[in-house]
Amino acid sequence: MSLPEPLSPDARLPWEDGLKIMPVGDTMPGVSIVIPIYNSAHFLEKTLRSLMCNDLNGVELIVMDGGSKDGTAEILEHYRDIFTVCVSEPDRGQSDAINKGYARATKPILYWLNGDDIILPNTLVHVRRVFRDNADVDVVVGNAYMTEKDFTPIRHFVFSPDKLKFEYLLDYAAHHLVQPSVFFSRTAWDAAGPVKEEMHYAMDADLFLGMAKRYVFKYIPVDIGYSVYHEDCKTREKRAESITELAMVQAAHGGLEEARKTLNILVSLYNNAVDNPQPDPDTTPSVLMRKLEAVQAQAESNRQAVLNADLAATA
Repeated sequence: MSLPEPLSPDARLPWEDGLKIMPVGDTMPGVSIVIPIYNSAHFLEKTLRSLMCNDLNGVELIVMDGGSKDGTAEILEHYRDIFTVCVSEPDRGQSDAINKGYARATKPILYWLNGDDIILPNTLVHVRRVFRDNADVDVVVGNAYMTEKDFTPIRHFVFSPDKLKFEYLLDYAAHHLVQPSVFFSRTAWDAAGPVKEEMHYAMDADLFLGMAKRYVFKYIPVDIGYSVYHEDCKTREKRAESITELAMVQAAHGGLEEARKTLNILVSLYNNAVDNPQPDPDTTPSVLMRKLEAVQAQAESNRQAVLNADLAATA
């Protein structure tokens, strides 16, 4: 199968030539894929073409664009035939876009793919087969790569059943999932979602930890996607913010010791900022110290709430 000509020659994916797309057949459960974007024209076309390297029969592609001001609209128009829903309107951020997308979803399997990430060829058929053949499975996780923008590998994340247990994932800074390699059922979403709109960096960690408390994750030894790490990534641009939010998530899920470990990363950033002052105001020692104090206060509040709950249960 040949994909349509890209708007930009740079958007052509290295595996497109000679690609054979595996058919899903008639018995596969459907998938709703939400694509939350805002000003994503620099990479979006590659993301969309990666989806088209899969059989999209029975797949809903739901684009939630926050009202982009760059060339995103032109790209969406070029690929308009593949979308079930394509909305462009102001939102309250990525979490809001994801929630609004899933509110429009009608399929039993849910997934989201950011506008700067990649799903690999023919992976949807493997995932859908697992859900079809395992009625008791609510979350499926495959392997993934973190890559540079040109797909040069930075790290290969290979999981296993033991690495998908709640107790292991609670140390999320060290043992995190790679969001583009996680699929879940509507049941799991209804139990652990929606993602919290006030979160901008660790909403996926909060969601997946909530699911891991309730469900056994099914591991499949298949490379699912690329999480593309580039200069505009939120977690790269605002590292202190993302670390702070993650520590709060861990504390909220009962991982006080794990939150302290994550706080130590913030302490290291603080010490480095003292030794090597940076012009970025987000990484100045005073800003980092305020964030550190805020997370410590939240962790202590959560610790006290756990103690109070234990006392009430034994009274």
